[in-house]
Formats: sequence, C-alpha cells, structure tokens
Amino acid sequence: MVVLLLPLLGIPAVTAQAVGSLPAVSGLASNKMDQDTLIYDRHGNLLADVGKEGNHRIVVPLNYISPWVVKATLATEDRTFYSNSGIDMGGIVRAAVANYQHHRIQQGGSTISQQLVKQVYIGPNAPADIQRKLKEAILAIELNREYSKNQILEMYLNTIFYGSQTYGIEAAARSYFQTNAHDLSLAQAAMLAGLPQAPTRYNPVINFKSAKQRQAQVLAAMVGEKYITAAQAEAAYAIKLSVFAPITKFEAPYFVDYVLKTLAQEPYRITSDNRKGYRVYTSLDLNLQHMAEQVVRDQIAQKGNFYNFHDAALVSMNPKTGEVLAMVGGNDYNRPGGQFNFAYDKPRPPGSSFKIFTYTAAIESRKVNMLSPILDEALVFPTGGEGPGYGQAAQRYAPVNYDRRFHGTLPLKMAMGNSLNIPALKVELRTGIPAVVDMAHRLGLTCLGEPCGTTRKPDEYGMSLTLGAYPVRLADMATAASTLATMGVRHREAPILNIKDGLGHDVFTYDPAKNEYRAIDPGVAFIVASIMSDDRNRCMSFGCHGDLTLPGRHVGAKTGTTNDFKDNWTVGFTPSLATAVWVGNPDNKPLSHNSTGIVGAAPIWHKFMTQALAGKPDEWYPVPAGIHAVGGNYFLPGTESLPSTLAKPWPQCKLPANYNPYTLSAAQTTVDGVPCIVNAPKPPPAPPAASPSPGALPTCQPVPGQPDKCKPGNG
Repeated sequence: MVVLLLPLLGIPAVTAQAVGSLPAVSGLASNKMDQDTLIYDRHGNLLADVGKEGNHRIVVPLNYISPWVVKATLATEDRTFYSNSGIDMGGIVRAAVANYQHHRIQQGGSTISQQLVKQVYIGPNAPADIQRKLKEAILAIELNREYSKNQILEMYLNTIFYGSQTYGIEAAARSYFQTNAHDLSLAQAAMLAGLPQAPTRYNPVINFKSAKQRQAQVLAAMVGEKYITAAQAEAAYAIKLSVFAPITKFEAPYFVDYVLKTLAQEPYRITSDNRKGYRVYTSLDLNLQHMAEQVVRDQIAQKGNFYNFHDAALVSMNPKTGEVLAMVGGNDYNRPGGQFNFAYDKPRPPGSSFKIFTYTAAIESRKVNMLSPILDEALVFPTGGEGPGYGQAAQRYAPVNYDRRFHGTLPLKMAMGNSLNIPALKVELRTGIPAVVDMAHRLGLTCLGEPCGTTRKPDEYGMSLTLGAYPVRLADMATAASTLATMGVRHREAPILNIKDGLGHDVFTYDPAKNEYRAIDPGVAFIVASIMSDDRNRCMSFGCHGDLTLPGRHVGAKTGTTNDFKDNWTVGFTPSLATAVWVGNPDNKPLSHNSTGIVGAAPIWHKFMTQALAGKPDEWYPVPAGIHAVGGNYFLPGTESLPSTLAKPWPQCKLPANYNPYTLSAAQTTVDGVPCIVNAPKPPPAPPAASPSPGALPTCQPVPGQPDKCKPGNG
C-alpha cells in the first residue's frame, strides 16, 4: 500500500490511470445527508419518524452524542483517528497479522475516514479488490485535508450503518434502545459501537449472544485505550440491557397521515419520501389526543354491540386559531381497512347537524328570528323524492320528523333545538337553497356531496339538503363549529405550526391572522349560538340535562342522524374548544334500535369536552353591539316583529288529480316562490317505542320526587 500510494498521491496522471477518476470530497456536511422527516406534537413529543422505504437516519451534531459513543467508536474502529492522515499503515499491518493468526477476519484495517468514504462514495457492496482499497485510501487522505477531525467523526457517526435499516447513531439509539444518542449509557454505547463491523452478525435483536461477545471486545478495547477502567468495563458488561426490535410506530396515526397529505400540498410541497430532514411541529396536543382515543374506544366497547356501531371519529380544534388539537379517524388504525380516515378522507351524510347552516342562513336573511312561529305539518311534494313516501307516485317526496309525529306551531328556536325536519325544510325553502349552500361553504364546508373536490351549482342540491343528505367531512364540521365559536370568524384547520429544515432554519411558521375570514356577522353567530346553548330548546325530543350539556358550563351543541340510521353525529363548542364527532360503520350498515346522535356520538362528545375543559373556567359571549335582547331572546336590528309566514299552511300546488310527476314543469310545482305541496294524507301512526336498552334514554323520564309525573324524551 505504501509503495503504491506514494507515487499516486504525487502524480495525478498516474492516479487516474491506476484507479480511475475520483470524486471531489468538497461539499460534505452532516446536515446535508439524506435523513428522516420528524413530526412532533405542539409540546415537542415525537409523533412519527418518517423514513424512506423503512430506512432511517436522524442527523445530530457531535456535541449532542454521548461521549461513551465517541470513545467506544474510536477504541474499536480507529485508535489513531486524531493522529493519522486518513489511513493507518500500522493498523493495516496489525489487522493482517491478526486475521492470519485467527484464519478469519478478526480485525479491519480501515480507518474511520476510509469507512466514511466507502459509505458515501463507493458503496457497501463494491468488490474488495486492490483498486477499491486504493480509491478508499486516496479519498480518505483528501478528506482529512478538507475537513477537521471532528467534522469527519460527526459525519461518520451520522452515516454508518448499524443494522435493522438504521443509519447513524441517533436512529440506532432510538431503534435498539428507544432512547437518543445523547443519553446512551456505557453499556449501550459499547454494544452499538460494535455493530458497524458486522451489523447482522452482532445485531442484538436477532443474535444477542454474539452481540454480548462483541460488546465485551469493545469494552476491552476501551480499557486498552484507558478510556475506562477494568471495573467500569465489568460493570457495564453485567448490565442486563433491554433491546427492542425496530418498529415503525406512529402516535396519532390518522393525524400523522393527515399531516403528510397536508405537507404534500401548497404551500409546503414536502412529500413523504423527502429526505431533507424536516422537523414538523404540529398543532396536536398529545394529551388531548390520547384522551380522545380512549373516549372513542370506551364508547364503542360499551355500547357498540348493542347499537351496532363499530367505528367513530373525532376532531377537536382551537376556534381562535384553527389549530387541530385532536383527531381520531377511526377506532383501530391497524385493523384491516382501518387506515380510512373518517375525520377527513371519508365524507359521510351529516344528518340533522346540517341544520346549523340552514338556521344560520335564515337568521342572516332577516326573514325569521329565533321566535318566528313555524307550523309543523305534513308535507307531500309532487316531485323530489326517491321513493314512494306517502304518495301514490314514486316521485312524490314526503319528509317526516324523527318521531313520525307533527307538533303544531312552535318557535324557531324549539324547532332547531328539537331537530324537527318539517320546520327545517320550510325554513330552508323560504330562505333559499342557494343561501343555505353559500352559508355552509362560508362557515367551513369544503366538501358538500361526493366526490369531494367537484363544484356543484346551488340548484343541483335537492330539498333534502337541510336534512343532511349530502356527505361532508367531519373536520369541516369542526371548522363550522369553530366559526360559530369565534362569533363568525373562520379559521381553516391548521395542523402545522412550524417547519424547520435539516439545518434548523425556519421554513414555515403558522400565522393565525393570515388564516382569518369573516364568514358571518357576530350578531348572527351569537343568536345561533344562543339557540344551540339553551337546553330548554331541546327538552321535548332529547330530554333535559343530557349529554349535549356540560355541567356548570355554557356550550352550544347539535346532534345529527341520517334517516337510514347509518350516520350519527354531534357537533358543539365553547369559545375555546370546538369538537365534532361521528359514529357509524365503515361498511355503511345501519345502527340498531333507532340509534340517534344522542346515544351514539353525544356521549363521546360529552366525555371528551368534559375532560378537555376540566379545570378551566366557564366562558361565554357578551351580547354583540346592535343586538336587541328581549326577555332572554335576541334579535338583529329590525327583526323583532316579522310576518308569521311560516306559521301558515304551506302553499298548495294547482295540479289536476291525475298529474304525471315526470312531466311537471318548475312553474307547476312552485307557488309563492317555493316548491308547493299536493294534498297531504294523514301520517302513519308513530312506531312503538323501542325496548329499554343499556344507556338509552327512555321514552318518558321520571321526575325526581314526583313518581306520578315524567318528562318527555327519546333518542
């Protein structure tokens, strides 16, 4: 080697002829190496380490690495590192003698510089011929001319392969010992430092006996270099180390998937296979996330079999900033098909929770106020249905209330609170479907009907819009609740707070002020929030003091159930926390026992909100300027006295008795600017009450202390 190297180093032309062209060693740096994307929660807790094709590398500075790692590495890989020129001729001779004596590879002659050159420039599977060795030696010497010893050692410790798809000491520390390079003990460092020579043979996960033997060799080398005493070596060897098989485990996996999809979009354009070492600090609060996951699991375990729901999702946000604090996309991410994220990727019909948009648009239109009387009566429209309804023709549409009863005339706030379908339909048609669609988009919906991403014209939505027939994203419903919670200021979901690159430079910092949009007037939001927060408005259907209330707190809430009982929702908010919950089945099977949002989603919402707000004071809103308060009711200026249009019978169509529903024109089915009805038959009798079930609200709840009385309530 010496005879060959001297002329090669002195005469470039001879070098090129003997070993071929060589790459330039300039431009190397630890922080320029390919490395993982790390995703953290808002408090710095690691959620996910995203490598490429299962390989992992996390670059750390030399001064962060445990001194035991440095000493163990130098003792076993390159004792003359700080004095050699990149090659160690004495080491080569010693290795040759040792290997000859043991009739096998007992020692390696490569320095740390040579190993780094091999890893970076030559590759691990290059042929072990003299030409390759010469290339390594020449490049190693050039490396030492270009960089300091500490720079070379830092690059080596961040580059070298430690087995189990881990590159660099930080990834190895996390993989084998679930710690970090800074906190490695002497015993752990000695075991890891022995891996680069033969990462598979000395892998402690698959061959612990060989790993211990190699650890003993490393400790002995450290004693020989006087880095440690014999007693320290003996004590370190005696420690029973816990070694972990490498696994890819995400905290909050649905949220991590959501973040990765968000990163791939504008303005970030960071894909999951990007290897620039981004550090992504998200809005998630891991404590709230664990709380949400547990509440979802508990509800499904306790009530899922009886009500036949086996999945659920939850999204919780800070309304003031749009930051996503918790996201549960399903009950079990690891089950077959469990990767579908029902919090974002899989829109579902929202049922009556969509009525939030209808009544908000109506209040804003100034055509109604919270006391406007509405006649709850049977309606049969000549067209617009997808089934027989109550009519004789298949195209007739005859909507019904949940309880299949009609309740006469009642104020708008009770119609909304008790989630009555007929009044909501009347309010929608008088307000106008385009206005309701516009309100839904303004409050936060990015998807209203599948497939998401398509643009529909308002006239493409049918009357069943207000009944929640068109699928929406759960995350969008949380955004809508947040918009009401901020008195009309919308913040889109903001899952990412800060991004740093591999050099530690800020790439992105979230600014809530740039994510604000005044969606509705504060007065409109306040009136709707007042309706949703008054438990008296919903006692008729849901009973009083149920899961839509939080003891000692002001809170607005609304349930939702689809007509086929396949989807079960609860959406609600305080000024500092907005949460939306969905319950159902991935295979779209209906729930049992006429399950509504009050028995499926509401308990999840109630438990999560109660726990998340524990220890925080109650808060609500002052009456906005310009709003008139009269006896606990609130009015936009000039809306205190309005015509009682909705209290009158609905306009009748002027059609012949033998009309053909398939040939009717818009003019024939419209009276007074709204779809008209044909003579409505009497509704069918209400179905018998379901048998009592665990956790369900009975049809009539007893009044404490008054055994001969009860208060109404159903699912």
